[in-house]
Amino acid sequence: MSITRTKHWMYGATVAGALALAACSPSPQPAAEESKDEALAPAPVAAEPEVKSIDALAGLAVVQYGPTTTKALAASEAQSDSRVDVWVKADRDLEGYDAAVWLDGKRLDNRAISGSTVTGSIPASMLTKAGTQALEIRIGEDGTALSSTKVDFTIE
Repeated sequence: MSITRTKHWMYGATVAGALALAACSPSPQPAAEESKDEALAPAPVAAEPEVKSIDALAGLAVVQYGPTTTKALAASEAQSDSRVDVWVKADRDLEGYDAAVWLDGKRLDNRAISGSTVTGSIPASMLTKAGTQALEIRIGEDGTALSSTKVDFTIE
């Protein structure tokens, strides 16, 4: 490909840019030689992850949550994929525990844990009947390891 007079400046800019990048790049580090003793040494054993005691959560309480209410859906809307996302904040950190939000004895999907806050999604099928239902945080896959205090979630 020949360089025409009108493209000299683009060629010059490209070469200058490549040289600038090469000058800013770190120089390659020489590979460190391993001594024979290091090569024969056993590999370090990874530390076992710390198992958190469920006793640390005794008396777990819900301190905030939202939304506190939602509108009831008509029976025809109950078949839709719509959901209401909720968050529940506990009085202590829940990282490392199998925590989930439960509504009226049912574990909510789309669970996420961040510090002391747990989130979940209420499916449309649970929002057809007006009334007050118990919202809580439970620990354990089946929710039987520990339960927090219950708060009222209202479906209007």
